[in-house]
Amino acid sequence: MNAPAVALEVRNIARNFGGVVALRDVTFSVREGEVVGLIGPNGAGKSTLFEIVSGNIRPSGGRVAYFGRDCTTMASHLRRRAGMCRTFQKVRLFESMTVRQNISVAASQCLPKGRDLGEEVNNILAQMRLEHQAERRPSELTLADRKRVEIGRAIAGHCRLLMLDESLSGLTHDEAEHLIDEIMQLNRARGITVIVVEHVLSVLAAMVQRLVVLHNATVIADGTPSEVAHDPVVIEAYLGTKQKALR
Repeated sequence: MNAPAVALEVRNIARNFGGVVALRDVTFSVREGEVVGLIGPNGAGKSTLFEIVSGNIRPSGGRVAYFGRDCTTMASHLRRRAGMCRTFQKVRLFESMTVRQNISVAASQCLPKGRDLGEEVNNILAQMRLEHQAERRPSELTLADRKRVEIGRAIAGHCRLLMLDESLSGLTHDEAEHLIDEIMQLNRARGITVIVVEHVLSVLAAMVQRLVVLHNATVIADGTPSEVAHDPVVIEAYLGTKQKALR
């Protein structure tokens, strides 16, 4: 049986903002179908890396490859059409539109030929448990449902790689558990590769196969949650007394 394809490869990525080094020599890869967590202290470079991978900013050095294709200089909207999708720390929705319209607009931009728009939107509403909210506007929703809409919008039409930027932040324990279940269903049902930035380490350990740890602008560890939890470099730089949260 062939090994899964490499969905994303970042190789020797660097980014400087004037004299500030945001990223240096960042290298790791994610295979198709994996769920990978990206962790690190504030200022470690996680958000900058997401911006580079999604095409919103250019790296100062290094390359990004998406399913074997160099996309380092590819525009962000072309990456989206190719199936590279993301959410943001602050939910960004069209407040004047209904939930259905929010998802429909996103799907219409990159729906593969031959697929029905209405059917695609209905499938996403069902998968994100939003059918009963479909005709409401974002201002009428809970934070958890607003995040569901944003994820639904991100995957609408065509998605092969989903990058989630703190999608669980601000949620109650029960809300986070439900959203995790929906994310894992997307991974299984649609075969979507997932990279998730999150600070609740015990939550990440329960949902990801691997953790990539950033510290001082570079990767200091890449392994299973158990391996990372027992890595002395990670413990000293990031986990400290929180080590037990990953056990």
